Amino acid sequence: METANLNWKKIISFSLPMTLIGVADLLLIGIDFFWIYYFIGEPEALSALRVSSSIVLLIEAVLVGVISALLVYISQHNGAGHIEKVMRGVKGSFSFSIHAGLITTLIGLLLLPLLILMFGVSQKISIYVEGYLSVYLVGYIAISLNNLLLLLPRYFQKLNLVYKGLGLTLLTNLIITPIFMLVFIQFGMSAISGAATGTIVANLLCSIYMIWQLFMKDHLQIGLSKKQISFKIDFQLLKQNITYIGSQIFSGLTYNVSMFLYILILSYYPEDAFNVYAVASYIFVFLGVFAQNFAASIIPMVSEYIGSKQIEAVKDLVKKMVMILLGYGSIAAAIVLLSKNLLAKALSTNDYFIPLYSNFFTYYTIPWVLNTIAIVFIFVVAGAGDSKGGIILTVTNMYVVVLVCLLFVPQLFKDQTNGVFITLALIEVLTFVSSFAYYLYGRWTKATLVKENVVQQEEGLSVENSV
Repeated sequence: METANLNWKKIISFSLPMTLIGVADLLLIGIDFFWIYYFIGEPEALSALRVSSSIVLLIEAVLVGVISALLVYISQHNGAGHIEKVMRGVKGSFSFSIHAGLITTLIGLLLLPLLILMFGVSQKISIYVEGYLSVYLVGYIAISLNNLLLLLPRYFQKLNLVYKGLGLTLLTNLIITPIFMLVFIQFGMSAISGAATGTIVANLLCSIYMIWQLFMKDHLQIGLSKKQISFKIDFQLLKQNITYIGSQIFSGLTYNVSMFLYILILSYYPEDAFNVYAVASYIFVFLGVFAQNFAASIIPMVSEYIGSKQIEAVKDLVKKMVMILLGYGSIAAAIVLLSKNLLAKALSTNDYFIPLYSNFFTYYTIPWVLNTIAIVFIFVVAGAGDSKGGIILTVTNMYVVVLVCLLFVPQLFKDQTNGVFITLALIEVLTFVSSFAYYLYGRWTKATLVKENVVQQEEGLSVENSV
């Protein structure tokens, strides 16, 4: 009972506040969406945001995988009480995020014309995508660093600083984005490029604030200082954790490639289906922000529990989180289904789209609830450091399920637009089935980065002391 009470306490004190952070994350996306809708007001511009996010996910796949692995490394060693390794992990993740931003910029700008050409979207959407990403990628280093700095306190369960950082980013982005868009319009440039500029500046200002709080004022209270602000990659740290980092890179790369192909394949189906999905999916992004961030909070908790070998505490935590997400998802689904006609009218640019939006909500809403629960099982595997499990789930969910369904199932329907909607719903159901099955299999209970590094520390002690 003591463990169960502890888990409820953690859910209340940590997981639920994470939903507020999730709302802020959603608002950051919504700011660009709102101002682009306000100043441009064309469905092609809104669809371009969806395409742009898919391209960015593809480009940054490897880099995000390394950062994710380092954060789990930090959290597990924090749970095991290895402060020196925690400090080294923070230093290594900071330096790598800088290089990640630079590499993403270079690769993105080099391949951008080819990536846009690969999509089967209209020329108008392609122009909007180029206008947004050509600016966004130039300033991506600020976004990469800010993402890390806003994630790091979550792995120490220090959420107050995250609130402040996200609040600063939101306020700055809300104010300066329309200003930049108006300036760009005034000088005959693309308004959507102005939206990207506002996002970059907001991230830059927040990253400066977070560096001050984390490394100058030691907000995490673990002894961080400007000594951990490094631009030199710790290759030895990466080598010591190469198995898990490799799995995260593979999972991140295959996941992001799959998401890229997901949007790419959809773009070749009827344009009505693509545009309806691109816009209507924002409703589920909004509703899913609670579920996703609530579920994501399990990663640092699982990491600490695994580091201190408390497997039963993890299982108990999972049960409680699934119960909460099932309740939340059911309520959210009921709201969507009861108001689907109102939502359809609000999202439609003309009467033609109203029944299409209504059909999408009918087919997709209930399966979406199952997907919100599946996220919990996926994040347990990630927090445990289960290298093979992450690969298995990624390949199964993102290729066997997603790509096979998208390529073949819509072809079975005379009305391919509705066929696409039904296929998207089927994907959510099968993702839940495969994720839950792997969780029950239980291989993740034997994974731990701390155990792996004990042996590696003994073998490479002299190397570590020289770092």
